[in-house]
Amino acid sequence: MKKTLYTYTYLICFVLIFFKSNVVIGSENEIILSKIKSYFNNLKTLEADFIQIGPSGNVSEGKFYLDLPGKLRFDYQKPNNILITCQGFWLIIQDRKTKKTNNVPVNQTPLNFLLNKQFDMKNNFIKFSVKKDSGLLSLTIIDSEKKDQSSLILTFSENPIELKKWVIRDNFENETNVLIQNLQLGNELSYLLFFPEDFN
Repeated sequence: MKKTLYTYTYLICFVLIFFKSNVVIGSENEIILSKIKSYFNNLKTLEADFIQIGPSGNVSEGKFYLDLPGKLRFDYQKPNNILITCQGFWLIIQDRKTKKTNNVPVNQTPLNFLLNKQFDMKNNFIKFSVKKDSGLLSLTIIDSEKKDQSSLILTFSENPIELKKWVIRDNFENETNVLIQNLQLGNELSYLLFFPEDFN
């Protein structure tokens, strides 16, 4: 069960996008990074539908909510029965079918970078690279301090900049794609959304 829940932690975080494109270099690279940083710095709340394609090709759907900094909810539709919530420190992963819960420190997952808005482009331990192709921007982030060397990849439309896809590849080369649809920004979200379910 623990292995399954830990896998879901990575599944929601990593969506790998490959582009036949050139890496953006020089001042253009800095401009794009600055725009992406500004996008997240100005982001308060987000809600959207998502389609998740796992490493084995299995497809899951559900609703995704962000209230930054710190709050997150992934609510998977049946038959998946998984609920993932966070209010800052713990990522709480629950299997509604088995009524089991697993807690993972957020700072041990790639989600920590996004939830806490850690977009310090001059951080010596975080490696950034940008790809640009056909109106899409792909930002790859690798935390060199983490032993597993997993990578987070965020894909945006270029004009205007808007999050479209979400990526991670783990150190075992497992890849998961999370496609974001019906994105809504700035809505007031109830704090109750980010509480785990009580199975008692």
